Amino acid sequence: MSQIAEFVAAFFDYLRAEGRSLRWAIAGVAGALLLLLVAAAVLLAALGFLLAALYLALVAVVPPALAAMVTGLVALVLAGGIAWIARLNLR
Repeated sequence: MSQIAEFVAAFFDYLRAEGRSLRWAIAGVAGALLLLLVAAAVLLAALGFLLAALYLALVAVVPPALAAMVTGLVALVLAGGIAWIARLNLR
């Protein structure tokens, strides 16, 4: 009977150690995910500034409505490309 008790105690010690290891792994993944979310926000801001710069550069050459249309088309092509890549990754 004492061997069963020792086995159960060792098993729970093992579970406790694995729980600590899992907690560290989850914290690492959560930290990496947070950094990826920050990077995605910065990327969206950078893309917005690039599109604004394209619009401002085009306004100097063509009428504002045409500049807005070209900038919108570029944004649509970018979004379509990203969606296409995401679709390929889901297969």
